Amino acid sequence: MSGVLSGLKIVATIPPHPWFGGIDYNFAIEMSDELRALGADVFDLDVAAFHNGNEIYIKDAIEQMRRFRPDVAIALPNSLYALHCRTPKGEQVFKDILQIPTLMLWDHGLLQHPRFILAHHPYQPAESIGGSIRRMRKALNHPLYIHYSPDRGHIEAFHRLGVIDRSKVHYFLQPAYPNFVRYGYRRPSSSALRTRVAFAGNVYLEAAGKLPFRHDPVLGEIEKRVFETKNNDLTQCLWDLFLAEIAERDHATRQRLRLNPNATFFWNFMHEEIEMTGNTEVRLRVLTNLKREYDFYGNFVEPGAVATLRDQYRIRFKKCLDYFNELPLLFMNSDLIVDVINLGYNSGISPKVMGCFACGGLVLFDYKDDFYRIMGEAGNAVMYRSVEHLNAMIDEYLANPHKRRDAQRYLQHRVCTEFSFGALAKRILVDEPAWR
Repeated sequence: MSGVLSGLKIVATIPPHPWFGGIDYNFAIEMSDELRALGADVFDLDVAAFHNGNEIYIKDAIEQMRRFRPDVAIALPNSLYALHCRTPKGEQVFKDILQIPTLMLWDHGLLQHPRFILAHHPYQPAESIGGSIRRMRKALNHPLYIHYSPDRGHIEAFHRLGVIDRSKVHYFLQPAYPNFVRYGYRRPSSSALRTRVAFAGNVYLEAAGKLPFRHDPVLGEIEKRVFETKNNDLTQCLWDLFLAEIAERDHATRQRLRLNPNATFFWNFMHEEIEMTGNTEVRLRVLTNLKREYDFYGNFVEPGAVATLRDQYRIRFKKCLDYFNELPLLFMNSDLIVDVINLGYNSGISPKVMGCFACGGLVLFDYKDDFYRIMGEAGNAVMYRSVEHLNAMIDEYLANPHKRRDAQRYLQHRVCTEFSFGALAKRILVDEPAWR
């Protein structure tokens, strides 16, 4: 695909290096370099200066971009970073000042966008303020923003809420980032990180344990009932389960607890319950019910919780991994990776899944309809619907290495050829250029 972006001038956002352990920064740098490798002329825009309110840098960057005369901007690694690019006066750099089309690649945008746009995260209903839908609609609904979501459930949820019409959001299957594709075309020279079954990810025991929502009898009951339903049917979406439980409460209770999408408390409640409690409760429930021994890697967000994982949950914790140099080796050297997709996704999958396939690893994860729609029966071969189903899949793949290798090779080929970031860039910038 070399040269397919020749002639295009692109502004790419580069996140502050310290955020999220440097992962988003490294993703953006690699994605920006991939655009250059495909022939584009790329201007890297430092988001940190906007976050810090550095007026001198902001003014200079705007002048340089005007001289650069970009055709389009792309928010890397996701749309959140384009929203950060505002002047101290509140002007958005791409749509208000440069007035250029901006490709907004969502991650799990249904929870990320409200958190940034509303910038108000009350833990008590009485502290809530209103107008959330109007503010999100104003921030996201602009003709120069070309939205792309890796989650059809998110598209539908925002449509039903009146934030952004489904026709204005394009679906894409989450791509494999360049680093993982490169690892897929080489074999490691050592047996580093060799394991039979492994999990790589985070749980949030400390953060979830401190949430004040559980002390309210109604909110605590909502949480309890949601996770009972989820644990009985892992294919259920947490967002929908919470909405259904909230709808069961009478109008007066919903009003008192500000459980409506116009209230900022609603959005903080949903974010924390799904991202913190959900990812902790569901992942630990699946992991602690595995019949086979497995190794746990990660938890860089809460390293202090490792002792609890070992002592209370009997989890064989190994180490935190560098996302770019060590995680690919784990994927390549493990017979199986077990995952529970970040609960912030409704129907889509995470970049971790595609990275594992790109490396030539095999990951088993909970059923996601978006992946099935694209991959069909090959998707069903790696998605489980219950812990019992997962245990049976693990036994089958470990007992049948030929079947395991066939699945690995097929999915690696499709991910590296059809669903890499380079393939996505070619699609949205050249083949299907909705921004033109």
